[in-house]
Amino acid sequence: MSPHRRTLLRIVPSLIECLALLALLQAQFAHAQPGGSGFLGEWCAQGDSSKRASITNSGPGPFFTLTNENGDSSPGNLQGNQQNVMVAPGWQFVRGTLSGDGRRIDWSNGTFWARCRSDGGGGGGGGWGRPPNIDGTWYRGGNQSQRCYIRQRRGDLKLTNESGATASGSFDDRRHITTNWGGTTIGGTIVSSGDRINWDNGTYWTR
Repeated sequence: MSPHRRTLLRIVPSLIECLALLALLQAQFAHAQPGGSGFLGEWCAQGDSSKRASITNSGPGPFFTLTNENGDSSPGNLQGNQQNVMVAPGWQFVRGTLSGDGRRIDWSNGTFWARCRSDGGGGGGGGWGRPPNIDGTWYRGGNQSQRCYIRQRRGDLKLTNESGATASGSFDDRRHITTNWGGTTIGGTIVSSGDRINWDNGTYWTR
């Protein structure tokens, strides 16, 4: 047998193993992509409304950015297949466990974050006060030639972007919504005026 043939016979199995591993990783990534949406939104450290924290999606995939009440940030990722456990490598790998009702994160360092409640009170919004009305026509990047639409019915949202792609969404805080675009989760923060939404992917809509 020629040296070239022997080399080829050694390379082919290794190549097949690499391709199989890549396919497995891709499958795991695709499965995990929608996960972790319950962590997204604004939080209040120790339940104190003056100590605002947040978790945003920095995908694609199950990758997050955590910002604490001091303005310090850390990347975040889900722990293995556990959709309710977040690990923050930038904060000495502290782990946060999301409660079953999605209202609290208990951190392994003994602290906790709770969903922020609206100071103004009022009904609806799961205890955050009445969410703003964002129903209507929006414009991507403020460009009126790129129309987007939001249909708001109680707590449910139906969105259409400038390309005609659609998504479902809901409020997870009074000023934060989570949307699902065909398996990709994108969070949006509504500014205080209610006339702009800043999306986690770096874009924004205005009206």
